[in-house]
Amino acid sequence: MARPLADGTRNNQAGTLFRNAVAHHQAGAFDKAERAYRQILTLIPAHAEAHSRLGAVMIAQGNISEAVLHMEQAVELRPDLFEAHANLAQAYTWSGQHDRATDASCRALELFDSPQTRTLFAQCVAHARFTSDSGKFRKHLQRALKESWLRPRELTPACISLIKLDRTVSDGISRVNSAWPARLNADQLLGRTEIGALAQDQLLCALLECDPVTDVGLERLLTSIRHCMLASLGADTGSKEGPLNFLCSLARQCFINEYVFSITPDEARLARQLCTTLEQTFAKGESCSPLRLAIVSAYFPLHSLTNAESLLDRPWPQAVMDLLVQQIQEPAQERSLATTIPAITGIDSEVSRAVRKQYEQNPYPRWVKALAPGQPAPPRRPASGRPFDALIAGCGTGLSTIEFALQVSNARILAIDLSLASLSYAKRMAQKFQLTNVEFGQADIMKLASIGRQFDFIDASGVLHHLADPWAGWRILLSLLRPGSSMQVGLYSKLARRHIAASRALIAQRNDQPTAEDIRQCREQIIASQDPLFRLISEGSDFYTISECRDLFFHVQEHGITLPEIKNFLGANGLQFAEFYVDPKIRDAFSKRFPGPTALNDLDCWHAFETDFPNTFAAMYQFSVRKFDGLPSG
Repeated sequence: MARPLADGTRNNQAGTLFRNAVAHHQAGAFDKAERAYRQILTLIPAHAEAHSRLGAVMIAQGNISEAVLHMEQAVELRPDLFEAHANLAQAYTWSGQHDRATDASCRALELFDSPQTRTLFAQCVAHARFTSDSGKFRKHLQRALKESWLRPRELTPACISLIKLDRTVSDGISRVNSAWPARLNADQLLGRTEIGALAQDQLLCALLECDPVTDVGLERLLTSIRHCMLASLGADTGSKEGPLNFLCSLARQCFINEYVFSITPDEARLARQLCTTLEQTFAKGESCSPLRLAIVSAYFPLHSLTNAESLLDRPWPQAVMDLLVQQIQEPAQERSLATTIPAITGIDSEVSRAVRKQYEQNPYPRWVKALAPGQPAPPRRPASGRPFDALIAGCGTGLSTIEFALQVSNARILAIDLSLASLSYAKRMAQKFQLTNVEFGQADIMKLASIGRQFDFIDASGVLHHLADPWAGWRILLSLLRPGSSMQVGLYSKLARRHIAASRALIAQRNDQPTAEDIRQCREQIIASQDPLFRLISEGSDFYTISECRDLFFHVQEHGITLPEIKNFLGANGLQFAEFYVDPKIRDAFSKRFPGPTALNDLDCWHAFETDFPNTFAAMYQFSVRKFDGLPSG
């Protein structure tokens, strides 16, 4: 009968096994790693690191339920083992337990604050909808917004769920909704002490300064506060820092959402009067109240006021100075940069000119913060050793372009768009991030074949469906793509956008025009409607700015596409479908419906799935394709 191993021998053997297991794990040899981790647990059942690492292997192998069991045991054995909490957060996310994932990622962040744990927390909390507020998530979410752990738009719903738990906010929303569309006066809405409480809500102020508020109730509360502040002209609060700072944050929100908040006729008249008074003050070189300046900037962009540039030369509180930078200095930079952007092609067609006009008037989308660069991607370099060339077709205001350039720093990027206003916004942001690997140019995709360049990667996300002929435009881009290279594509799903068709029918019936005033009125009609299709619209994040609403309801040129059409195009043009970029929950549901090893790349399966679940591609079809080696490039 064999003797039991002595503790020292058992520990030495476990140590050797653990080193081997980690090596197999890092090399992707998950079967070997699993066997080694299980041997360790046979020797030492309470080995927390082995439980945690085995759980990570189980995730890689798709065995989420067992992964959760091992990781829960790991954190019970070692509550201070941050990697166990991080692994557990991932496992909970994959199993759809988002509240638990948020808790685990928060604990991992508190144990070890690193770029990886910050990103993990942000990815987990993005799915959270809070029902209680202990305070700990607020401070992390505020940091996540300020430091760009994730795109702010992805964090906004979680932030709003926390903000609305505040009694001042929830009571205010209730009172506003009960009276709407009538406006409450200051005493009916919020007392002065409660305005001070809102001013102290740092998460609310951080959100107002970096992303549109995407909640009807909170939007109405902010709209009503703006109305009350205008009506009173802040006479009793001009010397108090809290209300001024809050109003500056609110004004910055209004600039970000392009003044989408509803406005009454009397309110518009009073705002114009105050605007005229301030312009007269500027002309005389007289001083003006910071609070009055903030109130005006919550209704009109300051750069639209005569002589507003003179404000930059005066001393102001920091909150006002930040407001002036946003509304005067940065637009001036964009006007200057517009003169430096070359025209790469002409823009002659009627459709292209109409689309350009829309985006000159409403550059899309207005954004403040990009995703902070994480671990740089491995250098992309062709076998020839030449630089990696990328084309961003239809770059708009440059959000995805800037993030791509930050991630793939060795790429040479050409970013094009029809709209000079959008390009100048994008170039300003590129300079802000000190990027030197992006070239911006004004161009029409339908004329790009003439530029005589080839690319190793092309991004055409969200542009082809705005062409007169999406398929012809796609073929032109393919002629610029080197054989063996990949393209990322985004196309509107005809099936998923049926609610947009309903909204456009309402617009046609009302004879609304793509003006800010008509867009505001149209939004009010949609919010008030009981139609479930309209509810889908008001729940979407692109309902909460003027430019995004215009893009949604009033676009001058748009095509809906179907998956069978995409499949036929790929087959006819020598393209291999690579993958859809979808939420993990959608991918998991699809895999349960179509479990075969090749189903994820089968467009017929995806078409069947979308037919049963029409909201699958509510944003758009987002996918990548690869051009076969040897396919002629012309």
